[in-house]
Amino acid sequence: MSSDSDQPDVYRRWAWVFVALIATGCVVGIMVPAGLGWDFANFYDAGRRVATGQVANLYDPLSLIGGQPPQGRTGFFGTPISAVLYTPLAGFSAETALILFKIENVLAFGATFGVLLAFYRPFVSANRLAQSRFAALFAFLFLIYQPFWTVFRVGGQTTPTVLLLVTLGLVAHTTGRLWGSAGCVVLAVLIKPALAPAVLFLAGVSGLAYLARTAALLAVVGAVSLLLWGWPVHAAFLDLMLRSSGLVSPWHFNSSLFILIDNLRVYFGPAATTGALRVVFVGLLYALRGAVVLTIVWLAVRSHRERWSVAARRHFDFLLAVVLFLFWSPTVWEHYLSLLFPFLIYMVAARAYFSRQALILVALIFLLSIGQNLILINWLRSGVEFDSLAELVAVALFKSAPLLLTMVLMWRHSAELFHSHAAPAWERYVVRTGRAPA
Repeated sequence: MSSDSDQPDVYRRWAWVFVALIATGCVVGIMVPAGLGWDFANFYDAGRRVATGQVANLYDPLSLIGGQPPQGRTGFFGTPISAVLYTPLAGFSAETALILFKIENVLAFGATFGVLLAFYRPFVSANRLAQSRFAALFAFLFLIYQPFWTVFRVGGQTTPTVLLLVTLGLVAHTTGRLWGSAGCVVLAVLIKPALAPAVLFLAGVSGLAYLARTAALLAVVGAVSLLLWGWPVHAAFLDLMLRSSGLVSPWHFNSSLFILIDNLRVYFGPAATTGALRVVFVGLLYALRGAVVLTIVWLAVRSHRERWSVAARRHFDFLLAVVLFLFWSPTVWEHYLSLLFPFLIYMVAARAYFSRQALILVALIFLLSIGQNLILINWLRSGVEFDSLAELVAVALFKSAPLLLTMVLMWRHSAELFHSHAAPAWERYVVRTGRAPA
């Protein structure tokens, strides 16, 4: 029977077991050649088009590349200048580039793991047992959170890199490194323009100094991009963004708050586009949009009335910006929910400030993240028609459960969330000079 002094070592061993399982899963994900024609192809083709001087065709997924057919057909959705990031892949065959891209994803995940674990340690008791328990729990939750694993099935994604940028931006923003924060979020939105609502919100609530830095970086990058490649390709990009901004992807590739409304439209068919039903669906859409805006504005206004440290306020603003992006997006691909992880793991680290009911909701979000597993979803699609009202409602709730539960959590447990940002641990985050030594 082990003594109390042995318990930290037990948790430490469990942490290493979970890390080993994560590493094993990553190795398998890298070696299995899944996704050659999926998301990977979009980035690979973008890099090839830049490398062959065909930037003008960046948003024409069917165009030939150096006389050869494209690897994929779904299209590139990044900004024109971000396509430069994928040119190193163009020097390799698709099969080799796929492996390299997945390796980069793993490195980004690993860096995010380390940064978040270190950043949130101050909220855990300083004793060895508590620290070891948190490290083990952190590794376990990282292991079971399904949005992370989706990227391997689609051939790799830019989301792991964006998650790392968001994490580094969160740390920089919290500690008052405004140029670092602005640089991270600007690069993230260049890679994934869908993050624009988060960047706009963060710039709006973080003061003039931050707004000026963000605007300056965007202006410089925009000017360089225009000088390099001219207006036509940028016009094509803007046209693509306008056409895709309101599109809701089907439930099997979408985990947004809006998927229930879309599934109801599918059930009613053409009747949902005319007459009274059309009015009902438009009303539901605007009501949900209004609920999202009301939630974020309510939390932002209330939080700015709190007597928090500067670090705590900036931390809350940053997390709220990311949550806004996820709540607002009509299409939330499974891997997008990776960006919810910093918010969830903060609550785990600061769990002393949250009720049992709040922590149960967090546990349910991790548990129901199984709905983001593409292998499971494809299996369900092959075995169930999903054409009855009950089936379409059930699967929509299943897929959108992480975001639905997050909204419930923010409404029902906002007082606890605010209380956690008044914790003494925030005094250890020294603005502009980083964290104070332990």
